[in-house]
Amino acid sequence: MNSESNIFRNIIFPKENICPKTDLYYKSDSGSISENALHIHGKTSFDTYFNVFPLKQYLACCQFSGLFLKLKVCGDFVLKIFGINQNAEETILEKNIHAENMTEDITDISDCTDKSFSHIYFSLESNNGILYGGDFSCTAENLNDINIAVIICTFKREKFLLRNHSEICEYLENQDILNENNIHFYIVDNGKTLDKNLIENSYTTLIPNQNTGGSGGFTRGYYEALHSGKNYTNILFMDDDIVLDCEMLLRVYGILKTAKDKNLAVGGTMIKLSDFVTQHEAGAIWNGKKLTSLGNGADLTKRENVLAEYPDCNYNAWWFYCFPAGWQKKYGYPLQFFIKEDDIEYSLRCAENIAVLKGIAVWHDDFEGKYDGFQEYYIKRNELILTSVNHQKAYPFFQVEKLIKCVMRQVAYQRYFLADIVIRAYDDYLKGWENFKHTDTEKLNIELMNSCQKLLTDEELKQCGVYFDKEKYDNALKEPKHLFGQILTFNGYFIPKCFYQKDKDGFSMAALAGCKFVNFYRHQKVLHYDISKKRGFVTEMKKSAFWKYSFLLLGKSVKFLVKYPSVRKGYQNHLKELSEFKPTEII
Repeated sequence: MNSESNIFRNIIFPKENICPKTDLYYKSDSGSISENALHIHGKTSFDTYFNVFPLKQYLACCQFSGLFLKLKVCGDFVLKIFGINQNAEETILEKNIHAENMTEDITDISDCTDKSFSHIYFSLESNNGILYGGDFSCTAENLNDINIAVIICTFKREKFLLRNHSEICEYLENQDILNENNIHFYIVDNGKTLDKNLIENSYTTLIPNQNTGGSGGFTRGYYEALHSGKNYTNILFMDDDIVLDCEMLLRVYGILKTAKDKNLAVGGTMIKLSDFVTQHEAGAIWNGKKLTSLGNGADLTKRENVLAEYPDCNYNAWWFYCFPAGWQKKYGYPLQFFIKEDDIEYSLRCAENIAVLKGIAVWHDDFEGKYDGFQEYYIKRNELILTSVNHQKAYPFFQVEKLIKCVMRQVAYQRYFLADIVIRAYDDYLKGWENFKHTDTEKLNIELMNSCQKLLTDEELKQCGVYFDKEKYDNALKEPKHLFGQILTFNGYFIPKCFYQKDKDGFSMAALAGCKFVNFYRHQKVLHYDISKKRGFVTEMKKSAFWKYSFLLLGKSVKFLVKYPSVRKGYQNHLKELSEFKPTEII
């Protein structure tokens, strides 16, 4: 049989509009980027997150014979190629390259595949050389035919969406691997605010949609792709507000072309946009009680984190997640959760093999420090449904404990409206699978948002006699704990108001996201404030709330424990109906 060539990944350089951190791409004392090329003066190493080759991961999920390093260079170089195994390093090859003009130098490194290297990387040494680019490529017999439908769900985020759309279109026009025959983008517009004339082209289809959340939007795009007649082999879900280097599309395509397992799913790592280098998650594990993010907090400029190995994951988030299009026929569509936990549920239901390879990543805003109170409903209700349908072990007393802790935490924070939202989530779960299936998700979401305390601007707060005080805010962040008193008095609820602190202007302050219990201890009124958005709201302690919610939780807990076994079984037994998505439901 004839072998065909396939590019696994290109050597890439930092781009100012994507990621300026050079240490994610190359390490050099004197290298510099100019006109999309790397000018090398001295030694430059590529044992970096985006340019190291994770050989062990590729051997695990791809079928190939030859492996090659191709470099486009001009000048005199010493090329060294290294193999890494358990942090021990071995020089595989060393050679000189002389190129008076731009030349493609090809080095056969196929012998590496027979050794137990986890990673391969190269270095270049030159007095005045230029690296224009290159790639790690392979030869393989009978490459898979791959056709990817990329689904992007958006809701009134024109700035992010148009930026990514522009980057993608420009990228596709300037390379010769991805084309109209193997990739197409479906942009599902839940806000119906995008201009078709600005979006649609030979690569892109715009789908106006009702606001059915991320779950509904992604599923709508999935449905449209499968009914387009284009015979897609794979579906790629991708968030609208990520920062994307389009090379990631090619890297996924290169893996799928040689995939051993047609059921392989390929996940993308999320890197925090706040600093461009901190890993949020490289896949995750859901064990029925909690989610463990793999590699959370790792600085990807550090070599030990680049080379780190993680256990197999059973879930990858939809910020960048590619899976077989055939999942729909075998498993159905994602559950209509609106937002939250939908990606976990679909991974657990369908995925047998998720590959999260080094160097496939997107940047996204940090989740820490964000506040959307109404989402507490979706987190709690959807986790209950998730733990019902995936046949993981039932933890009824754990679920009751979580209910009590979540509600009483909101009571301690004086956020009584969120305590009500959490209780509603449990109540709605107990109404069973039929109620969930026939819920008007858009109407429900509006109700939840309206039940939350409105965030007021500084001007609106002033009209209520409340003024933001930066010094007071900073002091709240540093407020010392009074653990004994807080625990003994349920954070001050059992202390007479005459012993409360005499706060300046009649209120204390707390960070809207990441507030602490002590910020409410012996404070009658508290301004919950988002300093980045300059918005907030004021709450006041209601002493009766402790007893009200305590008695309410007693009844809710008993009800939950009694009904949980039968309700849980109902979700399990009717998963097929819950996984349907009918054309009549499309608007």
